[in-house]
Amino acid sequence: MRLALATAALLVAAAPAFGAAVEAQYTARVGAFRVMTIDVAADLREDAYRVRARARSSGVATLATRFDQTATAEGRFTPAGLRPVLFRAEGDWQGERRLVEIALTEPAPRIRLEPPEVPEREPVPPSLAQGGIDTLTALVAVSRAVAARGEAGCAMTLTVFDGRRLKRIALAPAGTGPVPDRPGVEAVRCRLEGRQIAGFWRDWDRAEAEKPQFGSVWIAPPYAGAPAMPLRLEMGIDWLGTLVVSLTRAAPAATRQAAR
Repeated sequence: MRLALATAALLVAAAPAFGAAVEAQYTARVGAFRVMTIDVAADLREDAYRVRARARSSGVATLATRFDQTATAEGRFTPAGLRPVLFRAEGDWQGERRLVEIALTEPAPRIRLEPPEVPEREPVPPSLAQGGIDTLTALVAVSRAVAARGEAGCAMTLTVFDGRRLKRIALAPAGTGPVPDRPGVEAVRCRLEGRQIAGFWRDWDRAEAEKPQFGSVWIAPPYAGAPAMPLRLEMGIDWLGTLVVSLTRAAPAATRQAAR
């Protein structure tokens, strides 16, 4: 659960700025061990957006947990702000196919879950989920804010609903400075706090499950002419230590170029 929440925190910060089409890849490590790869492709136009992210276990993590899941979000930019239209996530988790589809074209979202909610998990109360946005729409909101306002764009709290769980992710400005392990590169740094607030497994230790995770993300253009994107994420994940997610490749969607 804690690794999943850390992944969500990365995705909340991982889209390119408005008006760009970018492909990127991130590698996640705990200590010296690679545990996950995340591929992101985003197309943000004048009046609409589409973001696709694929997260899969890799390296030593496959010995304990195997997953390969792809999520896609579509929506529109309106005078009142972002308006998500569709969120769909599907893939394999420990050999089991999972699907979440949230249609947001009507006042009351239509949610499709495979497998459906089970008695072992507490359902998310509709009153809490109201106003929540999907993970990928959340990342579009953050990217636009940072692109428009720089460090001040980090000041944001997001309620993220993925159909099964409700999370709150708070960002706060933490200055501008060098990026660890990237000599000569400076970026905006945002502090992160992620906390699950609903959709718990009933047999979890509630006090433990509700504990927040803390971290930082560094955001800057990954190559000349690119929009601002996360270059590095650090987040504590319980007894495992610190999860470090680094950008390994980024390029305009039509080409492949080396990451900065």
